[in-house]
Amino acid sequence: MPSDNVTPFRRPRPVRPQQQGGWGFKTHRGKAILVQFLTLLAFAINLLGAASGALLLPAASVLVQSQMIFWIIGMGISVAAALVALANRHEGMPWANTHHEHALRTLIIGYAIWTLGGLLAYIHGSLFIATIFIQLAVAIWAGVRALIGLVLAFGRKPIPNPRGWLV
Repeated sequence: MPSDNVTPFRRPRPVRPQQQGGWGFKTHRGKAILVQFLTLLAFAINLLGAASGALLLPAASVLVQSQMIFWIIGMGISVAAALVALANRHEGMPWANTHHEHALRTLIIGYAIWTLGGLLAYIHGSLFIATIFIQLAVAIWAGVRALIGLVLAFGRKPIPNPRGWLV
């Protein structure tokens, strides 16, 4: 047996040290909190737009404009959350990596179901009520996931099952 035997297994990447400044958003904890907060904010703004659309049903032109403004703002916030989560997905502490994975999956799954539910109203007008209930259920689901993630991020605790559908 040769004495210069090298193990074939990869060594884990060293964890980058925490940085100071940036209102705390340069630390692993700050990035995890930011991602969870942006996820919660994105779905809250989209729910607000859907609720305003349901209340302003007779005024069709105002409805489309107000929903579009809320949708653009919500999508912008969700893209920002996804970019922060993707950029820091494998760069932080192991507990912070679970938060980035959790938030990214919440955004992708939530917006996929939100969009498919929104398409029901375009198939037939009577499915508008189903669209409202689907989008309400998705907003509650994403809000609960993001709130639990936010609480765990404040405590520097990992998400128990970041790749799961539920909490």
